[in-house]
Amino acid sequence: MNNNNFYLPSNRSYVETFNVMQLLSEANKLQEKGRKIYHLELGEPQSMTPEIVKKEIQKLIKSNLPGYTPSNGIEELRIKISGYYKLKYNLDIDHNQIFITTGSSGAFLLTFLTCFNVGDKVAIFNPVYPAYRNILKSLNINVVEIPSDKKNLGYIDVKKIEGYSEIDGLIISNPNNPNGQVFEGEELKYLYDFCEKNKIKLIADEIYHGIEFDQKSKSILNFGDNSIVINSFSKYFCMPGWRLGWAIVPISLVQNFLRLSQNLFISSGNIAQYSAVKIFDCIDVLDSIVENYKIIRESIFQELSRFDMIKFKKPKGSFYYYIDISDLNIDSRKLTKTVLHETGVVLTPGIDFDKINGSKSFRLAYSIDGEVAEEGTKKLMQWFLSNY
Repeated sequence: MNNNNFYLPSNRSYVETFNVMQLLSEANKLQEKGRKIYHLELGEPQSMTPEIVKKEIQKLIKSNLPGYTPSNGIEELRIKISGYYKLKYNLDIDHNQIFITTGSSGAFLLTFLTCFNVGDKVAIFNPVYPAYRNILKSLNINVVEIPSDKKNLGYIDVKKIEGYSEIDGLIISNPNNPNGQVFEGEELKYLYDFCEKNKIKLIADEIYHGIEFDQKSKSILNFGDNSIVINSFSKYFCMPGWRLGWAIVPISLVQNFLRLSQNLFISSGNIAQYSAVKIFDCIDVLDSIVENYKIIRESIFQELSRFDMIKFKKPKGSFYYYIDISDLNIDSRKLTKTVLHETGVVLTPGIDFDKINGSKSFRLAYSIDGEVAEEGTKKLMQWFLSNY
């Protein structure tokens, strides 16, 4: 075999690993050996896709569906999404500004390629979903990290953007993954106005919209047209694994978005798109699932409150607790690995979400079955109380 090693990876392929995936792999090996594992690491809704959608799938499989769909998605689904924005946000969105994508990841890739050139500077607030950082880096776009305060790791102060007026773009997540923070209307307006004034492209990840517990979020589009919204059918809509998302883009970007989509993806899955049309008939079912998340959130809050050496805020949205372990004097990677092997509870180390202060925090997801989440949290608290 020829050992001439000229198949070397490109520099831009050296993105950070997602530490939790290594923990998941270790957890699965333990599970195969009979160990009981509590998966509090991944944000995947465990509630099944609603029955009306599953019945539609069966019907579609038997029908003679066309293969490829338009690169921006089937018109019927884009019209449904437009109607949803009218009903929920009182927004009139032209369905031709809506692009159906291969998950929200496809939407982010298309957005970053359309909006930014090599060497541009795009800011993110820490803690944040790591794929933003890694996709940007792989495209040779510079990431500007706006740090959280060391004394308040679980909170994003949007006013910190004032020190970053020279950036080309800003990405926000609302509700936020991993800390469950929901930006108030005045915070969103402040960010929108700041970006408008400084000609900064604003991208709002609204994938956890619908999963709020105190008050419903406004869309960034409620404050003006000069922003991009990205969403997905994976979280609130309970269709994880279908790899279906969408982006709403300004009219000026529609043709470039279409060209890129045609060449990078051709189209999203046809059965996924046609069946997703029916999910908008299931809003009552989806809202009842969110009510169940709220119940689980409360029970986990009670458990976490038993140990006063950790700091956390009750999340206002999404299905995560982000927990500050600064007082424990242990790195989050070591903590999560030890907890996994000694209790069977899988957590996500904060370093995945915050490269500056993430060694002092971890994320706990409670999107799984409520009894399992509560039992896993009790085991975690017993471990803490026994070791500290």
